[in-house]
Amino acid sequence: MSRADPQEAKVLVIGASGSIGSATATALAQKGRTVGLHYFNNRDKVVNLRHRFERMGLKSVILASQLASAQDCHQLLDEFSQLPEPFYGLAICSGRVPWIPWHELTVDDWQNVIFEHCILPYLLAQIAAERLIKGGRIVYLSSISPKYGGSPQTVHYAAAKAGLETAMLGLAKQLAARKIRVNGVRAGFVDTPQQRLGRTSEEIQKRVDKIPLRRAGKADEVASAFAYLFSEGAAFITGEFITVAGGD
Repeated sequence: MSRADPQEAKVLVIGASGSIGSATATALAQKGRTVGLHYFNNRDKVVNLRHRFERMGLKSVILASQLASAQDCHQLLDEFSQLPEPFYGLAICSGRVPWIPWHELTVDDWQNVIFEHCILPYLLAQIAAERLIKGGRIVYLSSISPKYGGSPQTVHYAAAKAGLETAMLGLAKQLAARKIRVNGVRAGFVDTPQQRLGRTSEEIQKRVDKIPLRRAGKADEVASAFAYLFSEGAAFITGEFITVAGGD
């Protein structure tokens, strides 16, 4: 690994087709970095995002992967590493919130959500760490849900996020000697299509009323926390979380 100006390096955003991933990719590209726009299903979203970047004079590259195995992770990170700029950072923003009532959860439900929200992010970080430059960053999306044990429909999701935070804390300690920082962003209720899926306006308002600041968060606000943790201002931060939840 070698030193490089973070402004001239590249960052891979996992889940760039999502609301928070797209906002994070934009925030990082605006810093002058080449941004890898990863997606699995929604290619149109990342194509439109890349076109917007081009109009703004920003640099990006599109990468597709299902990320269903360790081999997929290796292939994606190998492909991104081949780009000429130094590999500065990995932003992990992917992951669905699977709404399943607690009393209906099956073994398969548990295995799927733990892989998607705990094992997969850790694998990506573990593999990326071998490719990052000295001083590189890994920032992953977590949630405030472990604080409450999730909702009646997201108990398994909350447990997976709690496991991810513990695993990443351990990784942060191991990578500190190599000057690689590992941090997380805990998002609260953010106004995205996924959060609105399956909820009535009344249910959404009831959830918002529980937030001390009395409003839902915005994807750009979560992305700002990612951007800070990738900045030189966060050089003395590792193994920590920024909570973006309006006091929730």
